Amino acid sequence: MTGPIQAARAVTGIALVAAYELGAHYAVSTPGFQGVGLALALAPLLALALGAALRSARRAWFAPLWLLGCALLWKERALLTQHFEWGLYLEHVSFNLAMAALFGRTLLASREPLCSRFAAMVHGSLTPAVAAYTRGITVAWMLFFMAIAGVSTLLFALTSIVTWSTFANYLMLPLVAAMFAAEYGCRRIALPDEPRTGIFDGVRAYRRSMHADA
Repeated sequence: MTGPIQAARAVTGIALVAAYELGAHYAVSTPGFQGVGLALALAPLLALALGAALRSARRAWFAPLWLLGCALLWKERALLTQHFEWGLYLEHVSFNLAMAALFGRTLLASREPLCSRFAAMVHGSLTPAVAAYTRGITVAWMLFFMAIAGVSTLLFALTSIVTWSTFANYLMLPLVAAMFAAEYGCRRIALPDEPRTGIFDGVRAYRRSMHADA
């Protein structure tokens, strides 16, 4: 049952992301929906901030501060609504830069590349060929997210907001899927004798590792 449950969760997550991106693009491209666009721009940030506040040992302080922040945003909603597209842009770019940093910081000399870590969770010890390949894939993912952030910035600065939104909201998931497909193809060529594993194998290994650490 674990496999179907994980698949259902993955599909649900993808569906939620897709619904969010469709809603954001509709708000950008439809007059009169600026308020919806602002809500979509702020909702992820406020949700993350609330979660962090409630998990903190100082939640008695942070939770009221979160409410105060919400009140200030509500007070300035008219001004923010006029420029809500900036919130969507900053959210998109910051997410991709954060993902690039997540992969990139594991490439430092004292760190284990992120893709190598996931591969080790699935296969155990890595051969030199696999270690070199997974390091290269970690670099590739870092560059991928940096490129997405760069293209997003150029389109936001030089084209219409609808053109930018088409890239940011309609093409993001297909580009990530294409990256996974390209990586799989490269892996078959570079490591033809290695056992085939899927993304859920990595997810299961990661969870086992987290439980073991706990």
